[in-house]
Amino acid sequence: MNDKDNVYRVMVRMRIHPGMERDFEKTWREVASSIARHPANVGQSLAKSPDEDGVYYIVSDWENEDRFHQFEHSPEHAANRMRLDPYRDSAGTSMTPMLVSSRLGSQPSPGRVRVALYLNEPESDKGSIENAYHQISTTLAGRSGLRGNELLRSLRDPRRFAVLSEWDDIATYREWERSPEHLPTTSPLARYHDKGLGIFGSYEVVAAY
Repeated sequence: MNDKDNVYRVMVRMRIHPGMERDFEKTWREVASSIARHPANVGQSLAKSPDEDGVYYIVSDWENEDRFHQFEHSPEHAANRMRLDPYRDSAGTSMTPMLVSSRLGSQPSPGRVRVALYLNEPESDKGSIENAYHQISTTLAGRSGLRGNELLRSLRDPRRFAVLSEWDDIATYREWERSPEHLPTTSPLARYHDKGLGIFGSYEVVAAY
């Protein structure tokens, strides 16, 4: 893994007020275009859940934690939050910082689907999730419709992980989800599912920078 892989990632979950989704997406694109010019920002994406009404995930990558916090406390960030606040339900908003442990694949683009799998590693089983992740990724290499996947470690709790995979579109992902090889292939990670976080979520990418 090179230095560009070892980025600081922030994932924000937002629930948008009913009827305001289109205006929110437009405003986010304007905000993201401004953030993209920041020298420490190395990528952003907006994903919409196909299963939960009004739920979005904003993912942004930064050179390192210090550079993100510098931006987080800047007047620019405060102004961006003011622009997005009217659209969001504060009770449905949460932020999760992560350090990217491993990454395969290319940059996301609108129309693709991202799937987040949440994992919890026992203290007595250190390294097991990463080993299982590499085993599964090797098996899935070349899978039609799979654009890539990433293993993320939580910065708040190093025992918690997330696997993010990206697919061409909803139909391609659903085909994989229903396929007979799906559960046997992913079974090495099944015992680490973090049920407290809902195990997994699937989201359609609606914009990316």
